[in-house]
Amino acid sequence: MKKHLNILRTISLTCAVAGGLVAVSLPYKSALAAKAPAPATTNAPQPATDPPSSHKLQSLRGMTPPDPSGTEGGRKVDLMTDYVQNRTAAIQLGKALFWDMNIGSDGNTACATCHFHAGVDHRITNQLNPGLNNTNTNVASMFNKPFAAAHIPGDVASYTTKSGGKGGPNYTLKKADFPTHVLADPLDHNSPILYSTDDVTGSQGVFDANFTKASQSRFDNCTQLPDPIFHVGAMNVRRSTGRNAPTVINAAFNVRNFWDGRANNVFNGLSPFGNRDPDAGIFVTNDASGVAAKVRLALDDASAASQAVGPPGSPVEMSCGGRTFADIGRRMLDNPMLTQQKIAPTDSVLGAFSGANRPTYRDLIQKVFQPRLWNAKQQVSLGGTPYSQMEANFPLFFGLAIQMYESTLVSDQAPLDDYLNGNRQALNDQQVKGMGIFTGKGQCVKCHGGPELTNAASRLRLLAGGRVDRITMADNLTTLHDSGFFNTGVRRTSEDLGVGGTDPWGNQLSFTRQYNTMLQGGKVPDPFTVDVCTFEVPLSPAIPCDPSLKPKVGFRDSVDGSFKTPTLRNIALTGPYFHNGSRATLQQVVEFYNRGGDQRGSDANNTSAFDHPAVNQHNTSNLSPDVKPLSLSSTDIDALVKFMEVGLTDPRVAWERAPFDHPELFIPQGAIGDENSVTAQAADLTASTQRAADAQVAIKPVGAEGRTVSQGPLQPFNNDLP
Repeated sequence: MKKHLNILRTISLTCAVAGGLVAVSLPYKSALAAKAPAPATTNAPQPATDPPSSHKLQSLRGMTPPDPSGTEGGRKVDLMTDYVQNRTAAIQLGKALFWDMNIGSDGNTACATCHFHAGVDHRITNQLNPGLNNTNTNVASMFNKPFAAAHIPGDVASYTTKSGGKGGPNYTLKKADFPTHVLADPLDHNSPILYSTDDVTGSQGVFDANFTKASQSRFDNCTQLPDPIFHVGAMNVRRSTGRNAPTVINAAFNVRNFWDGRANNVFNGLSPFGNRDPDAGIFVTNDASGVAAKVRLALDDASAASQAVGPPGSPVEMSCGGRTFADIGRRMLDNPMLTQQKIAPTDSVLGAFSGANRPTYRDLIQKVFQPRLWNAKQQVSLGGTPYSQMEANFPLFFGLAIQMYESTLVSDQAPLDDYLNGNRQALNDQQVKGMGIFTGKGQCVKCHGGPELTNAASRLRLLAGGRVDRITMADNLTTLHDSGFFNTGVRRTSEDLGVGGTDPWGNQLSFTRQYNTMLQGGKVPDPFTVDVCTFEVPLSPAIPCDPSLKPKVGFRDSVDGSFKTPTLRNIALTGPYFHNGSRATLQQVVEFYNRGGDQRGSDANNTSAFDHPAVNQHNTSNLSPDVKPLSLSSTDIDALVKFMEVGLTDPRVAWERAPFDHPELFIPQGAIGDENSVTAQAADLTASTQRAADAQVAIKPVGAEGRTVSQGPLQPFNNDLP
């Protein structure tokens, strides 16, 4: 164990490459050439030969996310003993729920709508958000707001897209719109700014509306509202999210999910927030009386379940405002699965249901989950409204089933996995050179380490007490931060605090800030420990480390503007990149890191700064220490690009082979029209609030054998842009 910890203590804070892709088609032949053995199966992550150090690459082969376990009403429980009675049926339920468009209030929005392409969203029309996470409410709703850095030459306002387009709602992105921050000298982040905008490339969701009631049709009854932001003329278009959608492939390994980590490692059976949610609980029957009692649930290793229950209730992503999960259950339980969508007969999970006779969700839930979770004879009350026990527990069923489905989405057959398992022909000479740059002077591995190529995943589980670290920042000041979350200077910190934000009850999302509260004797919502002997910068030069040492109360932290490190697996297919979707190609991402980020100013005083009096943080810099010029040559960059483009792509993901096959899906690719005018929905022609008609695209069902040769493999985001 001591050797394990000593290796992990050397972990550095920042990464050199957070993701991207090249502007040309992928050479998939290289990725497909290596034959990968079938992965072994296990119910918990198995450590590789070496500990999960972020200084070396590791194969993901043979690893699966752990099954959740924890407590229910104070007693110890685990997934397969206390909740699920049929694993195969649970995965079927999870896949159906993930891809079912009826989950959305509009009957046309599924979880998969934002995760249909290698686990991400590749739509290019109506994807822009004006930067609604900005701490300055005066500019948060303003499209095409330029980069603001006072007294820096070249900061010229330009209220258009980079290509000169109007931007905003229903705009179609173009290759010439990326990157969204352009400098006169690509190697100098302080050189004059030629173009910049704070607009985010997010994911379109639903129209602005308030929930009235769940109907037995596939549409909720909702009152449409005039949208003050997402409209073309007087007509509403779909709203777009304030951050880019990360991939769901391998996401079940993450200790926390969402860019800001708000999808808690602990699943409470109701919401993304774990122990933070005071109203969370599930309803169980414990005797023959048929009466269900509400109990608290806390399942560890379940951040995918926590993430899954967020979007269906979001008034931006999938729901009319005010709809509860019990309302979703009321509408969905007696619906057959995927009623609007075709299923390929060879679907690896749902093939048996490809015909007309499909089970209802009620049937599946009764098959998957223990009767004590749905067999109550009396209704329960939620907010004064009566629901059946099965309706009230629908978020529990939804979250756990999707977690179990997503736990099968493990991409462990990339050429890198073959290479690390002894096949030295899996990568060519250029890609091997790129791998050396990745682990060497490119510094990518410093935060994209471990089998999942992110320090926000298994290494945090295997390193007890390592969720908070102590490091020396770019300004040479010592600070504490959340492991796996970094401020890399993509935009100024005030535009989005990331893990420096709070939950709906005012609790800090950051473990680091909760740690400060703990040191002061206060209570915090998240259960975690901190081992000071794992700190990169020790509290004391004492050898061996004294674990009883504690930082001084009121320590400096650097969490504002920090975001979860994304996996780099399948990175060629998962653009656009960064939390704000500001880069379309890997070349653009490497250029960003090669110049040392886009922050303006000096290492000690720059636009990663944020004055946060509420938590007594007045940092003039939150910049990670390894975001600095890399001096990569054009040959280095080409090799690094090719390694990530080819070496990290699992061909099963590219060709949508099992387990990455899927049902049919219809997605709105913006509205019929453009950014200047749109066509109204026929149903709204006499309504006071009109919605634009969707420009719908059909995603064909794919079976276990994957896409056909004529369809070809999935393509990079940049290839989709005009």
